[in-house]
Amino acid sequence: MQQTASSEHAGRRRRPFRLDAETVGLPLPIPFRRPRPLAISFSLLVLFSLMLSGCGRPEEPAFASTAERTAGADSAAVGDSAEVTDSLSIERSDVEPGKKQGLLERLFHRGEEEEEEEEESVPVEVVSVEVRDVFSYLGATAILEPEKSAEILAKVAGEIERILAEEGECVAEGDVLAILDGARPAVALEEAAVRARALKADFERARALHGQDLYSDKDLRDAESEYEQAEARRKAAQLDMDYTHVRAPFSGVIGRRFVDPGQTVAIGSPLFTIVDMEPLLASVHLPEKEALRIAPGQEVSVLPDADRDREFRGRVLRIAPVVDSRTGTVKITCQVKADASALKPGSFVRVRVETDVHENVLVVPKRALVPEGTENYVYRTEGDTAVKVPVMTGYADDLLVEVTEGLDAADRVVTVGQGALKTGARIRVIPDEDEGHAEPESGEKPAR
Repeated sequence: MQQTASSEHAGRRRRPFRLDAETVGLPLPIPFRRPRPLAISFSLLVLFSLMLSGCGRPEEPAFASTAERTAGADSAAVGDSAEVTDSLSIERSDVEPGKKQGLLERLFHRGEEEEEEEEESVPVEVVSVEVRDVFSYLGATAILEPEKSAEILAKVAGEIERILAEEGECVAEGDVLAILDGARPAVALEEAAVRARALKADFERARALHGQDLYSDKDLRDAESEYEQAEARRKAAQLDMDYTHVRAPFSGVIGRRFVDPGQTVAIGSPLFTIVDMEPLLASVHLPEKEALRIAPGQEVSVLPDADRDREFRGRVLRIAPVVDSRTGTVKITCQVKADASALKPGSFVRVRVETDVHENVLVVPKRALVPEGTENYVYRTEGDTAVKVPVMTGYADDLLVEVTEGLDAADRVVTVGQGALKTGARIRVIPDEDEGHAEPESGEKPAR
């Protein structure tokens, strides 16, 4: 008993006097304790469950009483505890009809809507795989030249009296193109003719006297020489008179006219240019190694630069026997038939010499290819979807490319809209306005 009182007395002495809330009679503060990790986790889990269930619970009416709200909160607390356990073991079931969806449901539903939007069909253009012949070419550029071309010059001086041919007109060999003033040549011709006739009479008289031994041999030869010179001058005057009529040296087309009526020209002045339109020549220069694969008579394709949708057929006319030492190339001259609408002298053309052909092979338009690195792909249609497939290619030209592996003759491939596609994407085919092709004209083939 004494020890107990001593202990209590010692405890009271060790406790120092301080003025605090308990001494003055104020409410005591709640002592702070460090929360435990398990309690924090459980609190966060309960809070998340309350948020999740609150998003899916119907809204309370604005006029609900305090008691009703208190009862609802109590029931919600009991339900939240059960939902916490259920959410850890199984997924939530679909919300009942008439209730709002929870936060996660709305997020998942939005993701599904986005996927559905992404799966909307992509508009594309498609073509069927075709079977055609594909050629291998050696290509070069050239300028078409006529086989015969000439500039007609004035051979006598004088005034242009008449123009009988215009640019673009076809003329035959010997046709008169223009007439010059012939008054002066006519006078010269008449004077030369009179002189020639007089000397001819002197020569004949000298020859008769020489037969009677009344004329020496020397006098006879002198008379004969004078007559021959006079005759030559007469022929020259006649030639000048003929030159007043300008004639076509060969059949062709008048390319240009340089003079007008009334214009005075000198000897050597240009009057016209004339070209022979059949055939036209295209000279290309190919490397010596490639020229070994070409022979005279081999077919060529000529594509005018002004109209690349048209193609004309020609042939190799001749191959130069020498190699240009400066460039290491060989001149190949090709021949093609002229066309008034596309092929003309001076036209810039692309010449392709056929070196090989693959017959009856599968081809697709070049625009159907989707290159990725060193590989080529196409999108093949399968119903209302597109599948990306790798392909192997062979010979190609400006529009088409040979497919050696990856496609069949019955396949269809996408030519427009590949950029928005992926394997399995839904597609919507748009009709191609250029599906119909006109038949080629005679002597002309559609460009490949």
